[in-house]
Amino acid sequence: MSEARALEDAPLRRRDPREAQITWLEAAITQLREQPTQSEQTVEELTDFCGQAVARLAAQHEEVVRLREATAEESKVRRLPTP
Repeated sequence: MSEARALEDAPLRRRDPREAQITWLEAAITQLREQPTQSEQTVEELTDFCGQAVARLAAQHEEVVRLREATAEESKVRRLPTP
């Protein structure tokens, strides 16, 4: 009968604050372990983005140079000063 009594009293017992702290700390540890992985992924994404941006700027620069050379042959178009 003592087992039945223990089951009846189980909901009435308070949770040990140490158990709650252990659970919280385990969750914090898991989150801290995931942060470096997330940071590495973010750095990779930003590096890819930067590479794409530089490639686009290079393509635009080549197009500007090509257009300047094409207009240099015509006398009716004024060329903008180069930086």
